[in-house]
Amino acid sequence: MNSTDIRFPGYDARSERGSIRWELFLDWDVREVLMTPEADTLKVIHRADPNPAAWIATLAAAGFPEPVIGEPTPIEEPSPIAA
Repeated sequence: MNSTDIRFPGYDARSERGSIRWELFLDWDVREVLMTPEADTLKVIHRADPNPAAWIATLAAAGFPEPVIGEPTPIEEPSPIAA
């Protein structure tokens, strides 16, 4: 799993998180869209590599401003506890 920040400069993405999340779920690899402390930034949790071109196109088609897509960051999976 990876996380990638998407930033919408000058736009309150936090208040539109539900709609943005719904649109990004069209990408099979997107697992969740989370709020961040910044109102213009959301964190996308996804499998595999991000697909910035597809995310931007999907959001633009839905009427959202073009976001700035950050670099992906691997999410470390918790190690299993030995029995």
